[in-house]
Amino acid sequence: MNSNLYDRKVKLPDSLLKHLEDCFKSVSADNNIEGYNRNKEIRDSKIVTYQQIKRIKNWFQTFSGKKEDAPFILNGGDRMSAWCDEVLNRWRGYDDSSKKHKSDAGMQNQYIDSHNKLGTDTQNSRTADQLSVKEEINRINKLIKTI
Repeated sequence: MNSNLYDRKVKLPDSLLKHLEDCFKSVSADNNIEGYNRNKEIRDSKIVTYQQIKRIKNWFQTFSGKKEDAPFILNGGDRMSAWCDEVLNRWRGYDDSSKKHKSDAGMQNQYIDSHNKLGTDTQNSRTADQLSVKEEINRINKLIKTI
C-alpha cells in the first residue's frame, strides 16, 4: 500500500533538530549505545527518508526500557516518536485521499496494485478479456454493416 511513499524525504524542523542535539548532549554515551549513530546521522543530514521514519517508529514501538534510558533519549524520546507518527499519518493519508479522488473521478480502481506475476498481468485480467470480446463484437458488427 505504501510503496508510493518509498524514498520520500522530509526536512526535520529546526526545533526537532535542536531537541535531538540537546538529547545528544544530555547523555554521556559513546557510539556503542543504541541511538547514538542515528542521532548523529539525522542531525548531520537534517533530512529523513520514509524508510528511516518507519524504522524509528518501529524502534519506539518495540522499545521495552524506561524513558530515562540513554537509547530512548538518544532516539529523541516522546517528541521524536510523536513527530514520526504525525509525518507517517500525513503521508499515508495524502496517498489514500489521492487514490480515493482518482477513483471517484472515474479512473480505474487506484487501490489495486498492477504488477506482473510470472509474466502475467494480475490487474483486472477479467476486464482485459471483456475488452477483447467487446472488440471482437465490434469487428463483427462492422462486418455485418458492410455486407
